[in-house]
Amino acid sequence: MARNFAIAGWTDHLRDLGGGVIRVAQGVLGARPDEPGELDRAREFFERQMRLHPAGSPDYTRALIAESGLSDLIARRSNDLEVVVPGPAELDAAIRLQDPEARAWRRSLGMKARRLDAGEAVSVAIAVARGETLGCDDEDGRGAYQALGGSECLSTLDLVKRAVSTGLLPEDQARHGYERLREEFRFFGPGWR
Repeated sequence: MARNFAIAGWTDHLRDLGGGVIRVAQGVLGARPDEPGELDRAREFFERQMRLHPAGSPDYTRALIAESGLSDLIARRSNDLEVVVPGPAELDAAIRLQDPEARAWRRSLGMKARRLDAGEAVSVAIAVARGETLGCDDEDGRGAYQALGGSECLSTLDLVKRAVSTGLLPEDQARHGYERLREEFRFFGPGWR
């Protein structure tokens, strides 16, 4: 979810919605700059896209926008971006959400995929253990969070609409930016409703 806000150029809005801090689980971003995470890999993908396409082309421009937004987000680590490190029990739960041997258990949670990716698994585990709201767009991640006792789970669309309702974003800009994420940046969230 932080990826989507960064690509849309809305990192400050996500920070404001989070009470002055953006919190991501270790794995989504490393606790230290030398520890890569999913956001680093996303940024590297867009850097490769910039090298593949001629400067000024639509593909180059999209990659540049995404890479710039992700770089801005990652650079905030230790300032207004907090990397939440899981404790031992949270780490065990995250591993179970990925363990090939726990497939039947994951199905009992309502999950359809074989497993969650590392960032979502640790995010779910931390949010459940600490009684926190989870920001997640993945259907299985959302389902696992709720099945494990989580309460409030917000999607990118939920948070974009919250940014509108709190006056951080005008609705037309929010709708356009959200639909652009879906059309141009491989975000598979629901349409604006």
